[in-house]
Amino acid sequence: MSDERSSNRFREVNMRRKTGIALSPLMSLLVMMRMWGIGAASWLASGAAWAQKSFDNMPYKLDGGFDNAMTTISGITELSRDINHLYLTTTIIVIGVFFAVAVPLIYTLYRFRAKEGDDTPPKQFHGNAILEFMWTVIPVILLIFIAIPTWKTIFKHDGLAARPNAIKVHVIGHQWWWEFQYPDYGIKTAFELHLPENTPVDLSITSADVSHAFWIPKFGGKTSAINGNINRLSWVTPLAKMPEVAGGDYYQGQCAELCGSSHALMRHVGVVHTKEGFERWVKAHNQAPKVETASQREGEQLFGRCIACHAIEGTPSAAIPGDKIGPNLSSFGSRSHLAAGTRKNNEENLAIWLRNPADLKPGALMPNLGLTEPEIKSLTSYLRQSTYKNY
Repeated sequence: MSDERSSNRFREVNMRRKTGIALSPLMSLLVMMRMWGIGAASWLASGAAWAQKSFDNMPYKLDGGFDNAMTTISGITELSRDINHLYLTTTIIVIGVFFAVAVPLIYTLYRFRAKEGDDTPPKQFHGNAILEFMWTVIPVILLIFIAIPTWKTIFKHDGLAARPNAIKVHVIGHQWWWEFQYPDYGIKTAFELHLPENTPVDLSITSADVSHAFWIPKFGGKTSAINGNINRLSWVTPLAKMPEVAGGDYYQGQCAELCGSSHALMRHVGVVHTKEGFERWVKAHNQAPKVETASQREGEQLFGRCIACHAIEGTPSAAIPGDKIGPNLSSFGSRSHLAAGTRKNNEENLAIWLRNPADLKPGALMPNLGLTEPEIKSLTSYLRQSTYKNY
């Protein structure tokens, strides 16, 4: 009887030991998951607090201030939705391929694993014509299922450019800002791509220097900008969400290809207007600034030192032939941001830029002009005199 109790006691202790060994990794995993959960919650909380801070307090003094997140999931154009549909189709096919390969592989590794003490070499199989045919044909069939909707999407949206009411825009990437030219309207501008609602858009995208990539995620279609080459992108603009707002709806974008020291500071926005709002913007852009104060008149004279690199429509600077190396500053005061989205467009930030552009954008081609504080104040007053607000 004593031997039986001892035997039972031994089995109980042994079982606890085995159970403990089995549960130990599980408990460790649960503890680690809990720690990760706490860490993730802390990280998300700190990220939320960071997101609430002004971009002025962040490295490089970024100040985006845009209301729309850069997400490809909730696209607002038919192109972005078609691209997401292609992603979904491809993902489903790839998941199916994964399980078709992984499940037999796991079974094979388990079923035909080497047995302890069995040194018999495994039987070799090769030259199975049926299997070789299957794993050649099946991938071809799957690629066809991916290729056909891809081709349909490409040709569908390329056809938008041929529509008679399509807005044509030449998009040019520079280090580090975006230029937008509207040949049908005689407009050259920077940073803000202004478009009317519910209208086909035909973008011709290239670069003036190194390779860039034009991308407004909610519009869809990340496209490379390559010097000496033109890539095209077409979509139909969404309806204006707030037609009562004259400034339009803003959707932020970002250069998506590493292009130099200020690549992260090469931002841009798409601005969607009502059709009447777009016509108002076009009219305002081609008007000269209304100089109304002595400070603005002095700034107008100072701008004469900038005409080698910049132009303003309706002024003598616009009559100088040839392309400028700097952004066109027509209707500059109506832009939400300056220096390609680096900071909000206000007197304080424009003064900081004019004192020394490299403080806001390392590697910027615009040099320190050595302006005095009175000159900076006058030039700021002139440049921020928005013609757009007056129409």
